[in-house]
Amino acid sequence: MTTASLSQIIGTAVIDDGFRSTLLKNPRRALAQFKLDASELRDIAAIRATSIEQFAEQLIVWMNEHEVEWV
Repeated sequence: MTTASLSQIIGTAVIDDGFRSTLLKNPRRALAQFKLDASELRDIAAIRATSIEQFAEQLIVWMNEHEVEWV
């Protein structure tokens, strides 16, 4: 996975209130529309946050831990 894919998730959450709400309440459901492999989906869906800012912070930590390619 590249940062472009992850940026798309965050970008969608920033502009789409419904997606953002679903992402924070039921991340697995929200992420189903993105092309994530099973382990990425599992890990990212495990993020628990009450705001998109918290979600993004945790996503960046996950990206760094998994050495996601920054492009």
